Amino acid sequence: MKKLIALLLAAVMVLGLAACGSKEPAKSTEGAAPTEAGATEPAGMTAEEKAKAEQEIRYAISLLFDRNYIVDEIGQAGQVPASSFVPMGMTDADGSEFYQNAGHSDAYVGYYDVSKDSYEDNYAKAYEILTKYYDVDENGMLVNFPTLTYLYNTSEGHKAIGEYLQSALAGVGITMNLENQEWNTFLNTRKNGDYSVARNGWLADYNDPISFLDMWTTNSGNNDVQFGKGANADLAIYDMDLTPYGYDVKVENGTWAETYDVLIATIKTCTDNDTRYALMHLAEDLLMSTGCIVPLYFYTDIYMLDDSVEGFFSNPLGYKYFQKTTVNGAGDSISVCLASEPDTIDPALNSAVDGATLTSHLFAGLAKWDQDENGNLVIMPDCATELPEAVANDDGTVTYTYTLVDGLKWSDGQDLTAKDFEFAWKRAASTALAADYGYMFEVVKGYPDDLAVEATDDKTLTVTLNKPVAYWNELLAFPAYFPVREDVVANEAWATDPSTYVSNGAYTMTGWEHNSVITLTKNPNYHDADSVTMNEIKFYLSDDANNMLTNFKNGTWQLIDDVPTNEIASLKQEYPTEFVVAGQIGTYYVCWNINEALLP
Repeated sequence: MKKLIALLLAAVMVLGLAACGSKEPAKSTEGAAPTEAGATEPAGMTAEEKAKAEQEIRYAISLLFDRNYIVDEIGQAGQVPASSFVPMGMTDADGSEFYQNAGHSDAYVGYYDVSKDSYEDNYAKAYEILTKYYDVDENGMLVNFPTLTYLYNTSEGHKAIGEYLQSALAGVGITMNLENQEWNTFLNTRKNGDYSVARNGWLADYNDPISFLDMWTTNSGNNDVQFGKGANADLAIYDMDLTPYGYDVKVENGTWAETYDVLIATIKTCTDNDTRYALMHLAEDLLMSTGCIVPLYFYTDIYMLDDSVEGFFSNPLGYKYFQKTTVNGAGDSISVCLASEPDTIDPALNSAVDGATLTSHLFAGLAKWDQDENGNLVIMPDCATELPEAVANDDGTVTYTYTLVDGLKWSDGQDLTAKDFEFAWKRAASTALAADYGYMFEVVKGYPDDLAVEATDDKTLTVTLNKPVAYWNELLAFPAYFPVREDVVANEAWATDPSTYVSNGAYTMTGWEHNSVITLTKNPNYHDADSVTMNEIKFYLSDDANNMLTNFKNGTWQLIDDVPTNEIASLKQEYPTEFVVAGQIGTYYVCWNINEALLP
């Protein structure tokens, strides 16, 4: 806090505000009526002028946050301060990293400078912007800024970041209360837009920047910011010019649907690779111009893994795999804790990493993440005998034909056929289900309700894509592409009870003590059961990092996916081989509800 006050005083001096508390009249927005003190009067502004002012206010607040402090003092696990939304690890058209080409400054990478020596300048710039719209008191603090509430899911680490953000805002006179919710409740509250500011994070679904950009279209199930919804739906304040890229599209003062939605749709039909990546940079420019996305850092994945465990691996998406593990050389049982009660473990409806880890053990798609003989992560066939090359069609589409391995069974012993894949994909993509990840099928011809996927017989599945997709095999390994059986999912509660949960993967669900533990048991009907070394996995359900650490230290749990923030430094020393910092393609960020009023 002392640092914040010092920076505030420096900012006050830069702006010429006298130490006794008198101030220059703040700049008023052109066309708006100034208050007696000189700050902008929102009543004299149009809805569009207010929206543009709020974009600038959100941008200013993003400059108040010292990302280096967050990663060095709170995260302490090699996270990288973020100045863009698309993270490290995503490649650009020329093979360089996409984030290194973000933004338009010659002085720094991204949309603002996150170097260690930039913070005071950022702070002063933020204060200058904010005092255009708000009066200040005799101490230089903003007055009449609406009280905010920061929503986060229960976690010591998230709480520590929230408290830092709270103190940073308090340093300029903004009050932000903290509200924590249990994971399921938090996800739904944020999704419904019932918040003002919230913690958020996103991990890559596949190695393509579009997986960070297409989630913000108006009707995306992951559009927590509420772009194009509510009051924002009719606001015509966004500009887009695609004529330099060969498209006859130029929009001035368009709505979100007329600009961002159109841009993402254009990207998804673009066949020229260089143009496609240039358009994705344009999409990130438009996204970041709203100020609603405030990246804090690029993720690393912190977890603790007992030295007794062998055969474990994780992927860059954050999924963890226990199928091939042993504990002290035995495959009897392993106990782990990833998070609290999952929101859902229906593979089509899940949108969280913990749920994806569970479904990746319970289901098998055409492809899967695995390790090769050298320990490298690869996408390999699972229910498919091979991952074939596409056949090009005269109309520019491409068709894949998959042959299923012999003898596929569901966990209840019934035969699994190509028709089950056809049904599952059409269900996941359908407007009727409205799944968060339904858009993952946009690459398939006929999306959403006439998907070009067909079971030509019990063992053969054909699918036609609108155009070649470099990450298609990665999509096949994604949970939304897992099969489900029509008669099973007809029961809407099928995925909440072991007695009705039918799957086809390495494990079956044999127990679910809600808010306590989910038990998975090796599935004898899995087609590759011989490769599964661990007979039982107990997924304990908790979001209490202190509880996790206690159970790890006493040997009850062999893996935990969170640790208390204040313990990180000592854990690195005490458990040098068991405290793990793994690479991950993702961004930790703050998101605003775009319809939250910010002006006095």
